[in-house]
Amino acid sequence: MQAVPFPAVQDFVQQHPELSSTSPQWQPLAGGSSNRLYHHAAAPALVLRVNAAPEQVPGVDRAREAAVLAQVQGQPWAPWVLHCAAKPSAANGDGWLLTRWHGDSLAAPLDAAQRHQLRDAVAAWQGLELASAPALQMDYDALLAGYGAQLVGLPMERALQQLVVRAAREIALLPEIPAVLTHHDLHPGNLCLNEGTLVVVDWEYAALGSAWFDAAALVQRCGMRAEDIAALPAFAMLAAAPLADGLMRARWLGDALECLWYWARGLAGTDRKMADLMRDTLRLLKQPEL
Repeated sequence: MQAVPFPAVQDFVQQHPELSSTSPQWQPLAGGSSNRLYHHAAAPALVLRVNAAPEQVPGVDRAREAAVLAQVQGQPWAPWVLHCAAKPSAANGDGWLLTRWHGDSLAAPLDAAQRHQLRDAVAAWQGLELASAPALQMDYDALLAGYGAQLVGLPMERALQQLVVRAAREIALLPEIPAVLTHHDLHPGNLCLNEGTLVVVDWEYAALGSAWFDAAALVQRCGMRAEDIAALPAFAMLAAAPLADGLMRARWLGDALECLWYWARGLAGTDRKMADLMRDTLRLLKQPEL
């Protein structure tokens, strides 16, 4: 398997002369802890994502991501996809994604205008009616079962399996809302400004699922308030009490799933330390259930 499938990318670029008048020179791009990113600065500026091996991105379904990206094309907040090689092959390795350059990632905290654009974007994708919905659904039980299998033999395995069981219980107790398109990885690093328009990138975990996960990220990582969440279509029918209850559960779940993700994939290529991960695990288990 090739380390970087530049020949396949070059073949694609050569078949589309409008992308570059000369052979693009790819430069490594900082960001992410699993996939490898490259930037081609010549007009038009491009970004190449070389997909990580499946064991490095637990929970990712490349076919589902490709289907989601296809259905959100043309939306002002969606990345402009030029080609998605989702199916692993000898030529493509674990696959790759070629998009337009959408600007630098935002820095936390977001300002008021950025929060407003993000809220409008989330409201827009929650309102989309997606075709072939069954293929786009997130199976949270299967996700947790996969984590459980990958945790066997790890340090603190007993505590980690307890965390998996509690996460399943917390998901079941989330206040009921309609299933909508959910990004599942919202944070400022996945938000870009393209000529003043906010573009949300990195749709690897996107699926038809529970908007509680996006809601928790909007509050914890993007500086939004409960009243901002209440205004989103997925939560329009909720009273204040179940909204508050759901946000508390979802915030715990977001932290728990992130912790399990790091344990399942390993710490290589990340800035996390094992001691910190162990402390996070115990802290999550000690938090009282609602």
